[in-house]
Amino acid sequence: MKQKVKSVKSISPKEIEEILYHFSKSMHGMDSEDQLLWDMAKNCISILGFEDAVIYLVDENNQVLVQKAALGPKNPTGTEILNALQIPIGEGITGKVAQTGLPILISDTRNYPEYIQDDEFRLSELAVPILLDGKVIGVIDSENSEADYFSKQHLRILMAVSSIYSSHMARIRAEKKAKEEQKERWKIQQKATRLQIEAISAQLSPHFVFNSLNAIQHYILLEDKRSSLRFLSIFGKLLRYFLAQLHEESVTVSDEVQMLDWYLQLQELRYGDKLKYSIQVVRLEEFPQAKIPSIIVQSLIENLLEEQIHLSDGNIGIQISFELSFELVELNVLINKRIENEEFVQNSAYLKSLTPWQDYIRLINDIRPYRIESKIGPAKCPDGNENCKSVSIIFPNLFSS
Repeated sequence: MKQKVKSVKSISPKEIEEILYHFSKSMHGMDSEDQLLWDMAKNCISILGFEDAVIYLVDENNQVLVQKAALGPKNPTGTEILNALQIPIGEGITGKVAQTGLPILISDTRNYPEYIQDDEFRLSELAVPILLDGKVIGVIDSENSEADYFSKQHLRILMAVSSIYSSHMARIRAEKKAKEEQKERWKIQQKATRLQIEAISAQLSPHFVFNSLNAIQHYILLEDKRSSLRFLSIFGKLLRYFLAQLHEESVTVSDEVQMLDWYLQLQELRYGDKLKYSIQVVRLEEFPQAKIPSIIVQSLIENLLEEQIHLSDGNIGIQISFELSFELVELNVLINKRIENEEFVQNSAYLKSLTPWQDYIRLINDIRPYRIESKIGPAKCPDGNENCKSVSIIFPNLFSS
């Protein structure tokens, strides 16, 4: 449509149809909100013959209208807006439209005390809401230097224009949201894949396998057949357990307790009387199917033991307890803290090679809505010695969910 609509009180139905067709055709192929808003402002000038057109969007966080596109004196070049206004919701003509969701036509702004002057004072104004799913997301506003310029037909046309553009904005926002959700799903999938790789690395760690084989070799060289066979038997059970759990995100507490017992038996065979351990489960009979996320418990115990035994010549005692309830599983670990060289701990390449159990918690919390909580601190040892380390982890009981 090449001709502008003139400032007349009556626009024929055919003209209205052509106007709306042009608006609809103009936005074809646009894939961004900015493009739509500037196209809307441009067509209000070129097709409807308005002096100016300003498009506002609602900023819900700050409860204001923000100028996003404008043609006329507010827009000397390109997509630049001079002195872009922010109007509080409920103030002025546009603010009232945003608040009520109803259009406003002002024949003479001199008789409207709440009129807010933008770049210059004008005598008439027309503002209509942009609605999406019944909610105001923006306002189309136009002013004119003549009093009584805008007609009710202008209002109806602008309301129809608003509806046409809001439907396209809905499409663009839906596509943008879908892309963001797809991107977020991809991130979660990447983290899940990383977690699975980390699980394989942790459960079949070269340190664990190498140390176990070394211990078996040690007993063979000593011709201690009984200890060799016992170590080999427990080691085989652990390997079968780890392989069975590789693709499982959760594990029963009873299975984890069995795994810990096997693991600590191996460590006891390696370190002899240096290591003493106990494992207790409270209310297991009430909740025999209680489940927790896998990997974390083994990683925690491995980190704690290697940190303490690797750097201490003293005896190490570790107490492990699980307390079960319908919604939660609380793990408490108490271990003698006998590190004599803190600097060595920080610089130990061996200890750095162990993935910190806290990393697994953060990773699992990122990809699952578990909100696993942990706490580390000093504690009094059972023998009265103050020099113990306490670790508490609260898991969701995944069976109850």
